[in-house]
Amino acid sequence: MKLDPIIFVKLMLGAFGMVIVAFTARGLSTVAFGSETAQVVAAPLFILAVLLAALAFVLAVLVKVGILDDGYENDGTAS
Repeated sequence: MKLDPIIFVKLMLGAFGMVIVAFTARGLSTVAFGSETAQVVAAPLFILAVLLAALAFVLAVLVKVGILDDGYENDGTAS
């Protein structure tokens, strides 16, 4: 299976963006509703960010092992 190399960038930017959104949601929720509610609101966002980063890691390992193709030729140029 050929894997588009830009997928790693998208996954990591998505994870970073979700962390920013989670911190913002937690901060605003803390001000508006209290600490416990803020944790409940932000937890799924943090979990999603961790899952995106874990998916990028697993895909990188599969490319390194050789199970997936990274879309580059042997000379380093994109195919």
